[in-house]
Amino acid sequence: MTLNIKNKLNKVVAGMLCLTMLFSSCTDLDEDPGKSRLDPSTLNSEEALEAAVAGSYLALSAAVKWGQFWLNSYGGDDLTTHSGKNKQAMREADLRVLTTTSSRTNTAYDEPYKIIKEVNNIIANADNIEGDKDVINRLIGEAYFLRAYSYFHLTRTFGKVPLKLNTGVEEKLPLAEIVDVYKQIESDLEMAIDLLPVKYPKIRAAIRPNSGSAKAILAKLYLHWAGWPVKDASKYALAASTAKSVIDNADQHGFALVPDMNTLWSTADENRFNTEMVFGVAHTQALGNKYANRHTGKLGYPGKDVGGWAEIFAEIAFMEEFPEGARKDATYRTEVEYKGKVIQWEDFVDEAHPMFLKVTGHLDEVSTKNSTTSMNTYVMRYADLLLIYAEAEGRSGGSSADAWEALNEVRRRAYQGDPDYADITSGDLAELAYTERKWELAGEFKRWDDLVRMERVAQALPNRSDRELVTGSFGDLSPANYFVPIPQSELDKAPWLKE
Repeated sequence: MTLNIKNKLNKVVAGMLCLTMLFSSCTDLDEDPGKSRLDPSTLNSEEALEAAVAGSYLALSAAVKWGQFWLNSYGGDDLTTHSGKNKQAMREADLRVLTTTSSRTNTAYDEPYKIIKEVNNIIANADNIEGDKDVINRLIGEAYFLRAYSYFHLTRTFGKVPLKLNTGVEEKLPLAEIVDVYKQIESDLEMAIDLLPVKYPKIRAAIRPNSGSAKAILAKLYLHWAGWPVKDASKYALAASTAKSVIDNADQHGFALVPDMNTLWSTADENRFNTEMVFGVAHTQALGNKYANRHTGKLGYPGKDVGGWAEIFAEIAFMEEFPEGARKDATYRTEVEYKGKVIQWEDFVDEAHPMFLKVTGHLDEVSTKNSTTSMNTYVMRYADLLLIYAEAEGRSGGSSADAWEALNEVRRRAYQGDPDYADITSGDLAELAYTERKWELAGEFKRWDDLVRMERVAQALPNRSDRELVTGSFGDLSPANYFVPIPQSELDKAPWLKE
């Protein structure tokens, strides 16, 4: 191995260690890991494999940190944006009027493919790598997991997308049917489950996936596979059984609800590396803007009032309907102290909206001036998995005591013993769990996907307060308009992708 390649390896590995272990002594790398992809011929050792996988995680972090990665989710009835400024793409998603030329759709499309490009190189060279077999299997398993997640996000955002599964230049790769994308995701996750350890060694929390993380994402895949657009109802039973297998082994995987939901949005290390993260990204400001979270902090505040960027607000009607209790308090901020003055959200001059605590963070940790934070991006929380199990069990015709307990475990934390919200053991389990997801995951870019799979967009979106300022006629709210159009920049390169 040449000295130059070895230096690149060491820098990428060091960067990944900083991200995953967050050593206080880490400083920003002087080289962009995205430019350090190894020549395939050098990917033949355990050290090189670790570096390549590290580069894939850096690509993941670079993707999920931006609001545009979650662009389609602005269509949910839980969140909105500013009525002016440079938030046009978010407004268009909010009103369902996105086009091929809408801003920010190109990065929403390109970023997952950057991850896929990295991991395709790893998977293609898996048989050439020498070293500790257990370590190699674990790292290859991570590559399959990251490819599966990237395609899952892509197909939920854009619908039919090209399946790029190798490292070669492919001419006129067509749009794959969604069911075929699902089958590929399923295959990749099954490989990840076989190769990943039950719990990742020497890593706090699931910022690198274990086999339970892969099974949990597989359960969510089956939940979506059973819903729109494929509507294979047989997958509900698979979603339930897959989720249940993770829940039954939660201790081994290191998963559990945290007692206080408020701590999930804390930037303190003892809170960020928590048991509720089934998989996610622990961003860090310590390494500079490249590795920090850019969809939290300042952009959750209004502009003229506290100097915010006004990119993500909470929808008023949704917040007012939200059941009172500890969970609501951990979801929203309705006031902010700024320059010695407490301002209620109704008194904001620049767009009167409640704020998401899940976006702004705690004021004693994240200043209103912070455009970057160390707040987590939760790809999946354990609460999400519990509710997948309960809903899928109900939709597959089941009503087991374990499924009711999964639902009630989430509710107990949400209402902290409030007698008005005692355990429930009867009723429509599926719909109760679906509604619980609405409240539990509000503001986490999950609500839109739930509306889509149940074809309830047209039912939910018009329920908007007359105080909302992102106004105008909604676009088509039918399933024909659920996906973001593939961006024109991509169609110009690949005109055969036009449908």
